[in-house]
Amino acid sequence: MATKIACIAGGEIYRQWDAGRIDGDRIGPRATPFGDSGEIFLINGPSPFYLLPRYGAGMDKTSPCRINSRANMYALKDMGVQHVLAWGPAGAITHNIAVGDLVILEDVIDRTYLRKQTFFEDSPLGFLRQFPVFCPMLRRVINNVLQSMQLVHRPSAVAAVSEGPRLETPAEVRMLMAIGAEVVTHSFVPEVFLAKELQMCYAAVCYVVNYAETGSRHKPFVAGDLFGGLSQSSETQRLAGAVGALSRIAAGVSSALDEVAVTAIATRPCSITSASATCHPTGASGSNKLSPAKPLQKGSTSQAANANMEHSHP
Repeated sequence: MATKIACIAGGEIYRQWDAGRIDGDRIGPRATPFGDSGEIFLINGPSPFYLLPRYGAGMDKTSPCRINSRANMYALKDMGVQHVLAWGPAGAITHNIAVGDLVILEDVIDRTYLRKQTFFEDSPLGFLRQFPVFCPMLRRVINNVLQSMQLVHRPSAVAAVSEGPRLETPAEVRMLMAIGAEVVTHSFVPEVFLAKELQMCYAAVCYVVNYAETGSRHKPFVAGDLFGGLSQSSETQRLAGAVGALSRIAAGVSSALDEVAVTAIATRPCSITSASATCHPTGASGSNKLSPAKPLQKGSTSQAANANMEHSHP
């Protein structure tokens, strides 16, 4: 079966590939109307998937606010990708989430301000609803895979996405907690919004790397401890286990999607009869005319987006 799933992750997954722990082939960057995408790899196996390191191949090379997410998402869409499993680090805000936990996101609080968030920048179109934010069907598949792998995880959480690359101040974290954030990260925005414009099924999993500045009961602040929360060997081991599981999780999700009777994404993206959920409505009217087989050209004035002018999100 043709590969229709991609995993967007940070440098940790590339290092696994570079060390030979993951078998794959380098496809290279792809040219798009929005510039060249990042490096793309095809990870081989019974359930293959594409891999795109969002910060660049090798060590992390790009600040979060400088990632060309439009080129990355456009390239994957142009390759026929229908589902995106996004993966990234996060800091725990609430005290019931620990280092090494995996967290499936349900919603985001966008605190970014420098990132290109739409393909409709030169157009009055693109007023897309943001409910649900992440694909319910794909979230359900991921949850089932994590359960089958017996990995400790939270099936639902709200993430605040800050601009980065700096970490958040204690006052900022208190504010994020007050407005409902449970973890904080630099990843997933604007990818999730761009995926919606391209009618792709997108879901995100965080692996918790540290505790945000909340005076967490898990680890008190120590002067000079830059990231905080990773000095205990048990935490380091749990984190390594979570990161090391990514390729198996992605392969498991790819396999599960092959087994699920998902109807053609070209007719109704993220719609699955058994799940009774459609993850990416394209407008209040339910109109769905953006062809997944033909990603939007820069400055496009597709009629589909014209039906979506009821609601927007900055």
